[in-house]
Amino acid sequence: MTIESVIAPLLPALVRLGPDDIPLQTPLEWPIVAADGTLLFDAGVTVPNEAAREFIFRQFEPHRRRESANAGEFTEEQGKNDSAPLTLDDIGLAIGARVGLRGAVGPGSAMYASRVIGVSSGRRTGERALFVTQPVMAGFDALELVRGEQVEMVALSGRGVFRFACTVDAVAREPFNYVVLSEPGGIRRLRTRKFARMPTRLAARYSPEGGAALTQVGRVCDISPYGMSLAVVDACAQLGDRLRVSFHFNTDDVDVHIDTHAIVRHVGKPGESNQNATYGLEFEALESSHRIALKSFMAEHG
Repeated sequence: MTIESVIAPLLPALVRLGPDDIPLQTPLEWPIVAADGTLLFDAGVTVPNEAAREFIFRQFEPHRRRESANAGEFTEEQGKNDSAPLTLDDIGLAIGARVGLRGAVGPGSAMYASRVIGVSSGRRTGERALFVTQPVMAGFDALELVRGEQVEMVALSGRGVFRFACTVDAVAREPFNYVVLSEPGGIRRLRTRKFARMPTRLAARYSPEGGAALTQVGRVCDISPYGMSLAVVDACAQLGDRLRVSFHFNTDDVDVHIDTHAIVRHVGKPGESNQNATYGLEFEALESSHRIALKSFMAEHG
């Protein structure tokens, strides 16, 4: 059995794209993804010119989904249990915090996106309930849960990346669809540590400071929670300039979108071993949750 045969059922059906399939100066009607289904450029992105399109095909293997899907598996547990069990207070969930939620269908079921909308005060037992929006995933109907069902969850907070389990206590329809969950149990903190930059291949969009839109395309060659190397079609920025950069990645079945500003600390010109110019960028003010998500991403792939 090959690894391809194992992962194939988990990936959406893809169609390999040719240059003529990607229009210029016209917003994309569908996302461009890599061969493994990783999002490269979302629908609505505009490829500005032929040079940018050639760059995309030189740096990536562009595909289009036949149908939207987002199946995924948890990676092997990366955290270590502390001597004292972690509690809801240790997670530090705030209102609006992003969480991933998977129903009790089994390990192969997909991870849906949800957000925290509240935490109750203690019940008679001292336990607190967790209120979240109805889990959704692009291209699929909202996840329907039933009372008593156990769900598996992943949460990103300012204190780390956590995995835990809850039981569905109630499903509400008014004034909108939301779910009441039991207090989290079996909480595990995923590994975090200091990182050197890790080689990667993520699609990015960028523009000079003050640009009205993200008009240029690039590839993230390596990344850390504090900066990255960005391959570009042409290097027009100078040392000390600020760029707005935007890119996506997935960690623990949670899709993360970063749109931030970075300072140019190095400009590398094309050479014999490198066909493209590169920027060495330092993130100027990355949100703590995004920095933690990057650490989790690097722990998974490093």
